[in-house]
Amino acid sequence: MKVCGLVGSPKKKGNVDLLVSQVLKGAKSEGAETRKIYINDLSIKPCQSCGTDPYPKHCFFDDDMKLVYDALESCDAIVLGSPVYFDTVSAQTKLVIDRINCLMPYVKRSDGSFGFERRMKKRKKGVFVAVAGVSQEFTTILTTIKGFINWANIELVDTILYSHDDNEVGGVKSNKERMSCAFDVGIRIARKNESPKSSAENKGRK
Repeated sequence: MKVCGLVGSPKKKGNVDLLVSQVLKGAKSEGAETRKIYINDLSIKPCQSCGTDPYPKHCFFDDDMKLVYDALESCDAIVLGSPVYFDTVSAQTKLVIDRINCLMPYVKRSDGSFGFERRMKKRKKGVFVAVAGVSQEFTTILTTIKGFINWANIELVDTILYSHDDNEVGGVKSNKERMSCAFDVGIRIARKNESPKSSAENKGRK
């Protein structure tokens, strides 16, 4: 079992990072092989809407996005985390989402019709972690993530939504309930024979 965490927050040891890490720790406790990618550390160019199919490549650009493509191809579960910035994902996370466009391009079929062709064949489990202030909403960010999980061929089995009212970096570490919840999510996704618990919204705040 291989599980990869994609941290879309620019703050290491911040709430998003800590919650993603807890999910990975839970999965590792069940014997899963885990790794974590800080998207902010990668050099990823914005999608240029080329309009040309890059097949057999995932994209014409040869940059650090290849690390994300590799994770999507090889892992059995993906844990994506992002803060809520202006009602949606962070800029770092959006770069990744835009660059998976050609994983399911709109192409002309042999019969002359047009439609989406799924290039990412491996089906994976998925967990989404979102962190926001108490005055923010999660509705729009979840809409954006629906596109990501569809294009990347991910089954979203758990969502952890954490809202807080403090300015402390990594303040969630003192919230035992939230940290324990994230750890348990990791345990569940690592147990292959256990039916995923689909919790549409694991909400909570300090």
